[in-house]
Formats: sequence, structure tokens, C-alpha cells
Amino acid sequence: MNCVKPSNPSELTVPVGGLDVRVLVPAGQEDSVDRITFWWGVTSAAVVLSRHLERMGSLAGESVVELGCGLGLAGITAGLLGATVTFTDYVADALKHARRNSEINGLNRGRTSFSVLDWEHPGKREQFSLVLGSEVVYDYFSHGALVKLLEVLMRPGGRILLADRKRLCVSRFLGRMIDKGFACRETTARVLLEGFPDHEVSIFALTRGAV
Repeated sequence: MNCVKPSNPSELTVPVGGLDVRVLVPAGQEDSVDRITFWWGVTSAAVVLSRHLERMGSLAGESVVELGCGLGLAGITAGLLGATVTFTDYVADALKHARRNSEINGLNRGRTSFSVLDWEHPGKREQFSLVLGSEVVYDYFSHGALVKLLEVLMRPGGRILLADRKRLCVSRFLGRMIDKGFACRETTARVLLEGFPDHEVSIFALTRGAV
């Protein structure tokens, strides 16, 4: 995966348009024994998604959920833009770091929440006006569960924003969403930030019905 993963704990300041988002990055971690995960890194896709959100302007009044939040960069950006944000991840340690990063960026605790989420067994969940995910569709085996989860999480009239490189696994996932009645609009951007690989990243905006 294309992410910054330092060997020692450090703090990154990520320029996100007019925002500077502080992210505490832990020292190198070991992969989860039962799931593919890389939650402790800041990915190029998360940076591109965050900058896309900043260009959208104020998110006041929006209810946002970030899937596979890791260190929480995109969710924090949404919160700084005025949204109420729920950070979710399968890994509890990721949520601890996302909470800490949320706090150092001054987000109001009353507008943030943190929840362990197993896509295959999500339980009863509220619905959101905006669903975010960066590099969350790399595992073919998770696609079926994720399609169902997105249908449950998205409020009527809501939007889904997924950031990833345009790879075969991503194209197949998007095909499944389109088969479910979603429309997809794609935009692309590059990070061009020191320490990050120079890859083109796509933002896939998914909505119900015609674009």
C-alpha cells in the first residue's frame, strides 16, 4: 500500500487545502493476524480524499462516517469542515489513535464518536449523509460485505466518496455497486507531497440513480 509508515513515532502535518491537519503516526506495527490491515500509515488516498473534502467547502449539518479510518485523516478533515463524524475501524488500536488525532486537532468531542466495525457483522447502525473510505476495497473477499454495508449506512439522498488507485479490484467493486443501482462519477488527483509516492488517485462519488 502507498502510505507513510515511520520506524519511530512521529507527528505529521498534512497540508489539506487551507487546513493543516496534525496526525500522530505510531511506530511500525505488525499486520493483524486475521485481517489485512495497514491502519498505522497515512496513505496517498487519504490525503487526496481529505483535499477533495476541503474543496467541497463547509460540511456543517452533515453526518459523516469514515470506514477503515486508521489514523483518521479524512474524518478529521470532515470534522474541521463542520461535520459530525463517526470514525470506524476493525482494529481497536486504530480508533485509539484516531481519537487522539481528533483531539489534537481540536475537534469537539460532542461531534465525534468512535466505533469498532466488522463489515461482515455490523449489527444495527445509524445512517449517514456522507460515507468516506480511502483504500478500503483492496480485498476481493470483503466486497460482498462492503456492498451490503454501504447500502445500510447511506441515508436516502446521501453520498459515498471512495479514494483509491484505479485497479482491477476497484473496478470490480464499482461494477457491483452500479449493478445495485448506484451511479459513479470519477475525478482524479495526485498528492505531490514530500514523503508520499507520486501516484494518481481517483475519487469515486457514488449516489443512488442517475449522475
